Amino acid sequence: MYDFEGLVGELLKSRPELNREELMRRVAEKKETVGAGYLTDQGALFLVAGELGVALRQAESSSDMTIRDLYIGANDVTVVARVLAVYPVSTYKKKDGGEGRYRRLVLFDGNNSVKLTVWDERADEVEKTGMNIDSPVRVTSGYVKQGLDGKPNLNLGKRGGMEVVPDDRVPAKLPKLSVVTEKLIKVSQEKTFVAVECTVDSEPRYSEFVRQDGSPGSLFQFGVAGDHGRHESRVVIWSPAIRPELKPGQRVVITNVRSRRSSNGEFEIHGDAGSTILLGRKAEPVRFRVAATPRSPEGIILLALDKSKKVKVVEVGKDAGKASKGDVVAITADNESDGRMICSARGSVETADGKDFPDLEELATKLRDAKDESSQIMVEVIALSHGAADDVHLKDGSVVKKGELVVGDDTAEMKVDGWREQSEKLLGIQPGERLRISGVSPKATRMGGWVLQLNALSVVEKLRGSD
Repeated sequence: MYDFEGLVGELLKSRPELNREELMRRVAEKKETVGAGYLTDQGALFLVAGELGVALRQAESSSDMTIRDLYIGANDVTVVARVLAVYPVSTYKKKDGGEGRYRRLVLFDGNNSVKLTVWDERADEVEKTGMNIDSPVRVTSGYVKQGLDGKPNLNLGKRGGMEVVPDDRVPAKLPKLSVVTEKLIKVSQEKTFVAVECTVDSEPRYSEFVRQDGSPGSLFQFGVAGDHGRHESRVVIWSPAIRPELKPGQRVVITNVRSRRSSNGEFEIHGDAGSTILLGRKAEPVRFRVAATPRSPEGIILLALDKSKKVKVVEVGKDAGKASKGDVVAITADNESDGRMICSARGSVETADGKDFPDLEELATKLRDAKDESSQIMVEVIALSHGAADDVHLKDGSVVKKGELVVGDDTAEMKVDGWREQSEKLLGIQPGERLRISGVSPKATRMGGWVLQLNALSVVEKLRGSD
C-alpha cells in the first residue's frame, strides 16, 4: 500500500500542466477500463504515471513502519519520521578494548516518539546529511532492541542508512513540529511532551555541580507561564547543549521534555542535552482604540477596536502596560487563545499616536451591518424602549432572567438580549437615551432576523441624557 495523497502530489509536481481534476478523471477511467473493478486508486495512479513517463518513488510506501509499529526484535526496518532531538556524540568501551562512538537522536511522527541510536561511523552522518530539528528523515535497515527504559529503541549500524527527505515527498500523515506542539496548561501528571509552548516568566539561572561519581553536571532553569500569563511551572534542562539568552515575557517552544514531580510535590518540566529551546518570533504591534475597560475577576481587560470595527478582548498582565477608554494603543500579543489576545510581556501594551486612527464614533457598526455572528462589535444607538428583565422558563424546568431592549440608529432597529446576570445591564435604561454598547455579538434568530447578544464582558454606557 502507498500513501495515495503523497503520490498524487509527487505526480502533479512532476507534471505541472496537469491539474488534480484531470488526474482523478484519468485514474477513474483507468480503473474502469483496465482494472475491471479490481484495480485500486493507487494501482491506477501508477498506470497513469507510467503513461506520463513519471516514475513514482516507492519510498513513499506506507509499508514503512510507523513509530507505533516498532517492536523489540524487529530487523531490517524502514521508518520515516521527523527529528525531535539530536544529542552530542558519546563514546563507549568496546569489548575488544577499543573505544567506540555513538549518537542518540529522538524521532517523532505525530505524538509518538522513539529513541534512535546511531553507532560508530554512522554517528557523523547527522552533520553530513544537514538534518535539523523537525527535518523529515528516512532510516533504512534499522533494528530494534530494548532500551534502558524497557521501550523499543531503534538502532542504526553499518548496514543501515539515514537520509533527509524533501518536505514535498513526506506523507501527509507526518505532521510538522508546530502541529503537535502543546500549549502549556496546569501540569498535574507525569507525561512526555514532543514540544510545549509557553512564556518565560523569570530570569534564567545556570549552575554547575559535581555528581556523586565525580563527573561534572550542569542545569539551566527558569519559570514559565501559560497562555493567561499566570506562573505555571519551572523548566529544568540538565546538561544543556545550548543556553539561549531568555528574557521574561519571551515566547518559547521547548522540545523533547517531560513533566515530573519535584521533591516539594510540584510538577516541573524537565529536559536534557537533547532538548531544544526555540525562540518565538516577536509579534508585530497592532494599533487599536480602546472602547471600554470592563471589570473582570481575570484582571485587566480591554475591549479594543481595530480599523475593521471588530472588538478584540485583550488580557493585560500586571507589567504589560496601561490604557484608558478612548486611547489608541499598540498591542504586541504574546499569544491568542480562545479569541483573546494575551499580553503579559512588559511593554506589550503601549500608548500610540492616534492622529490617523478613527475616533470611537467612526468605529461604531451600523445596525444594518450587524450580521456577523463570528465577531464582537461596538454600536452607538438610541434606546427605543424601557430596559426590562423577565423570568423565562427553560425546557429543563429552570427559571432564568432575560433582559430585553429595543434600540435603533439611522439605518435599522434591533433588539438587545441579556441572559441571567447580563440582564441587569439593561435595567433602568429609558427610551431616548443614547447608548454605546461595546463587546456585543450579532446573533441570527429563527425567524430570519438579528439580535445583539450581551456577554460577561459587554459594556453598556449611557452617552448622555434623553434627546
